[in-house]
Amino acid sequence: MVARILWPTLILAALVVAALVSAAGEETRTQLEYLDGISGQATDLARSGSSIADIMSRVDAVDRDEFTTVFENAAATLESAQEFVGVEPPTRALIPVWALYRQAIEAWTRGVDGLATAILHAADNPDDMTVLNPIGDALAELRAGDALYRDLRVEFEREEIPEPVSPPVAVVLSPTDATLLSQSVSYVAAARRSTSGLGLRPGLRVSQVVSDPLWQLSVEDQAVIPATEAVVFSTVITNSGNVASRPESVRMELRGGADPVVSVMEVPILRPGGQTTIEFPPVEVLPETLYEVDVVLELTHPDIDLTDNQLRVQFTVNAP
Repeated sequence: MVARILWPTLILAALVVAALVSAAGEETRTQLEYLDGISGQATDLARSGSSIADIMSRVDAVDRDEFTTVFENAAATLESAQEFVGVEPPTRALIPVWALYRQAIEAWTRGVDGLATAILHAADNPDDMTVLNPIGDALAELRAGDALYRDLRVEFEREEIPEPVSPPVAVVLSPTDATLLSQSVSYVAAARRSTSGLGLRPGLRVSQVVSDPLWQLSVEDQAVIPATEAVVFSTVITNSGNVASRPESVRMELRGGADPVVSVMEVPILRPGGQTTIEFPPVEVLPETLYEVDVVLELTHPDIDLTDNQLRVQFTVNAP
């Protein structure tokens, strides 16, 4: 009689133990899947951090497409991570891991978006110094994310956390460890001295100066105009920038005679890659006199390169 009662009890206990072991195994499996998901995303985030560090180290030499591509790729990686942390973890034991990862992702997202926006604003608006603050704020967010992620990696070492197949790699999205102010100033300066098309700015330049009658080079490489009493100068203005220019002025000054002769003409709006030829009024000249014609753009708006806004040519006029 006792045996009849004991055997069902033992069988029931064995089933309960088996169920508990099975549940524990299932819980461990789901935790490992979750942790491995974080580790996989960390690898992608580490690549984004390396790309950001590289692009920010050469801000003065990159164009807008390369710059935006790097930050858009980082933003896409962070967006996937945002979806991941949008759902709570499968077990209570993983809540500290989830909370730290979520906070790191949120800080990194603010930092990446803020840094990209502020750097482009600095390049597009060379006179706006208030951009230093948002750059500093963005760098601070990236560093906060880095710190939270370091704490997250420590959480992976807790005894109650099962060891994942691939522990998370180190991730650093902050491009530098310099002081926030000094690095912000450095980035603004680099963005504004860029001549590779980072900023949305026109790039007007004096491409050519031509005379009528047309000058020729002598054996001494001196420009010489055939015998004439008057010369008409014209200049070719090109927009080498990445946005349309605004109306500007170009000034022609002829020196060498009794008094300088000055003419100022308007430069029309030019689309990127566009150019125009501007003709100045005729000027009287004397033979066998050394002249210098100086053509310079008088810009009132930002320009991508101020070193190509002027051309000077020395010439003489042949005697009749």
